[in-house]
Amino acid sequence: MLATHIDAEKRYNELRKTALRVISGQIPSNNKLNFRLIDKPALLESQKWNLSQKRLVKWDWFNSYGAFKYRYPKRFELALWQEQELASLSLGRPTYNGRSLRLDFIESNPENTGIKVFPLVIAAMTTYAEALGANELRVMNPINDDVKQYYQKIGLIYVPKGDYLFTNL
Repeated sequence: MLATHIDAEKRYNELRKTALRVISGQIPSNNKLNFRLIDKPALLESQKWNLSQKRLVKWDWFNSYGAFKYRYPKRFELALWQEQELASLSLGRPTYNGRSLRLDFIESNPENTGIKVFPLVIAAMTTYAEALGANELRVMNPINDDVKQYYQKIGLIYVPKGDYLFTNL
């Protein structure tokens, strides 16, 4: 890994941690949520999701995260925990022009239906996007029409040509 890549990883890792601390401070503590970066314990915990009959996607977090991490040092990432249970994982990245922050992958724990993770992920993304100077959030390739309609109900606008939804910051 080049020194410049290592420097970028460190710099953006600090921005990510700061954004997660900020959003964590804005969420009531009684819900026992913990906003963290994706780490090995989160990736190991996500492997349990493979056993669920309720799982809608087959994204291999454990084996795919490393390549995404390496390729996108400016990435957005979030491992959302509720007490000791992994509630969701999310990954995204800035667009090439830097004006938007994309959410490429989001998955909630298929066995934990107790919390709505998407608004929490969007709140964390917003904080990180602002730190990057982005003025738009995008949610890429919604998995189905129900999910797309849910995103639209909370105010995101669908762009059929690119198969994404967006909101301005």
